Amino acid sequence: MELDSHLATCFTKRSNVVASEETKTSKTDVEQRMGDGDALLKCFSPLLNSMRVFGLYFTQASRRIHDVSSVTPYPAVPKKWNKGRIYAVIILVILWLNMARMLGVFEQTDKFGYDLFLKLALVSAALCGALLQTACFVACQTGNLDRVFFDARLPKSDHVRYRRLAVIHTMACWILVVTEMLIIAVPLFLDNEYWNYSMTPFGNYFAVSGPLILLLKLFVLTHYFFLYGAWILPQSVNYMITSVLYDQFRALNKDFHRAVGCGGEFHGSIREFRQRHQALSHSVQNADQFMMISNVAGFCCHILNLIVIFYSSVFFADESMGGNAFFPIVRVIWLVEIVSVLTLTGCQGIVINHVVRIA
Repeated sequence: MELDSHLATCFTKRSNVVASEETKTSKTDVEQRMGDGDALLKCFSPLLNSMRVFGLYFTQASRRIHDVSSVTPYPAVPKKWNKGRIYAVIILVILWLNMARMLGVFEQTDKFGYDLFLKLALVSAALCGALLQTACFVACQTGNLDRVFFDARLPKSDHVRYRRLAVIHTMACWILVVTEMLIIAVPLFLDNEYWNYSMTPFGNYFAVSGPLILLLKLFVLTHYFFLYGAWILPQSVNYMITSVLYDQFRALNKDFHRAVGCGGEFHGSIREFRQRHQALSHSVQNADQFMMISNVAGFCCHILNLIVIFYSSVFFADESMGGNAFFPIVRVIWLVEIVSVLTLTGCQGIVINHVVRIA
């Protein structure tokens, strides 16, 4: 009996040692295949640096990130004011003041018609830009935007793909910003009456003339530069975040199915998979804290603009054409942009919910 007990004890210890060695080997292989989160964040530097121009991105004085797998949290790090943060606050205040300014386009004499729909579209666009700017400020102020990338563990081969994708997105975003600036600049400087609403309260409440009009139009054009940046760049960043989270969940599912094997026997560490799943769930929560603001702005404001464009094009076709071929082209461009943003926002939510459900 004592011999059997001794053999059983030895066998148990040997099995534990083998299992521990297999776990360490598996974990080492995974760590070798995975890249560092800081390296992944550097892949998005072209896009993030472009966001700095519009006050959409800044970093805190310290980049100490809380490790979700650690039981003891890091001590709180005081958030110091730096140039990037001050610049972001200034742009945020300007866009919200612009939102308040655009409310002045409404008058007591307004009647149901094309002018009223145009004013609703202008106010909705200003509100959308202010909300998207707020979402980016919250993401940077809380550190959740950097934290999502720092906590990401993806194969090093994916870093090259994301670096290439960031460059493509950056070029596309700048092309869209320049295109939008041309769309607003041409009718604004051609003294079209409908575009004078963007100069509120000047033109409808305060009469201006001479060189002052040119200065006001240049000021409005500069203002729209930051507004278009707030419309376009956050959509691209949200797409990148969704792709990073999706790839991590897909890699987790793939590794788990590989560990189960064909015979149904599990070869791996349950604790390791649980930690990876908890880390991903925490990253989703961090991303949701600022993406929900941009998603609400994207859905509500763009749906309102979509209704306005369709309704005014059908029931006020003559006025919506503007008397030339430029305005129908502008409406088509706006329609394509609105539908693209709504589709992108909806697909991002569907993809994340799908991979979280099957994980």
